[in-house]
Amino acid sequence: MKIIKVDRKNNYFEVVPDSFDDLWHLERLIEKGDLVSGSSERKIKPKTEGEKAFKQKVFVELEVEKAEFHEPSNQLRIQGIVVSAKPEELVELKSHHTIEAEPGTALKVKKKSLKNYHIERLEKAKETAGRKKLLLVVMDDEAADLAFMRDSGFEAKARIIAEKQGKRFAVTEKGKPYFEELLAKIRELNANTIVMAGPGFEKQNFEKFLKDKSIKLPIVFESTNSVGITGLNELIKGGQIDKLVQEFRAAQEEQAVERLLREISGKGAAAIGINEVRKAAEAGAIQELIIEENFLTEKREETEQLLEMAEQARAKIHFVNEKNEAGKKIAGIGGIAALLRYKMKW
Repeated sequence: MKIIKVDRKNNYFEVVPDSFDDLWHLERLIEKGDLVSGSSERKIKPKTEGEKAFKQKVFVELEVEKAEFHEPSNQLRIQGIVVSAKPEELVELKSHHTIEAEPGTALKVKKKSLKNYHIERLEKAKETAGRKKLLLVVMDDEAADLAFMRDSGFEAKARIIAEKQGKRFAVTEKGKPYFEELLAKIRELNANTIVMAGPGFEKQNFEKFLKDKSIKLPIVFESTNSVGITGLNELIKGGQIDKLVQEFRAAQEEQAVERLLREISGKGAAAIGINEVRKAAEAGAIQELIIEENFLTEKREETEQLLEMAEQARAKIHFVNEKNEAGKKIAGIGGIAALLRYKMKW
């Protein structure tokens, strides 16, 4: 979840969901009576007889009546009464309308009272998306700029200046003092994930430097045309971060499914199928709950209570898409399974 803004004083937040998981979090955050605004499409009836109706993009604010998943499209459908709209002439006030939210849809949600638990859920969605402690490094052979990713852009943390090459430096040692200092700063900042970018080949030289020292860091290498603040802004606005978030989530899902399959093959602490998962949830034994997205939308009532109990037990929840390898594996064993805190007898 990308959190654009949280305004406690005026009781609203603005977000852009990254994934199905985020839509699920939003469904649980959006309540009847909230005001939700965002871009949408409106079917416009022709003014002249014989012309066809057409769809027009509009911006609407709704007083929410209901928010729920639409099974065929896997969208979060936010239904309500139009409070305001642009262009005004295309949308009648107090008419019914639906915002069909999907990953990438920017939304503003204004509540009567924005509670701590609302913000905690937003932060949880952000953390599981891989946006927490995401370090950006833009470098060339002269300097490296380090900044943490923030909802509003970035927070500069350090600038490392490379020592200039001179006669007193051996050619084989070129770049090493610079790289040693950069490595020390990266370790000090203790990021969960690192994106390293920049023009030229210096980032590849740093990658080789790490390999030669057998140092493993959670680094993804990208490219930018610029360095410094301009390079950091280019990295943020260029779409690489969103791509990384998607890859991070897919890797998390795959790892969770592999852990589950190992437990199953060893006849260990795992639950397969709705009945076993229900028993585990009632016992508070679920450590990680894994659900294929279609299973959730098709069996909503059966899974809602299980999700509630898993959350109360502070279990990790993974939604996997059947189009991915991890999702196919979960669909193949019934659509829902769980890693448990201890082995249970069925």
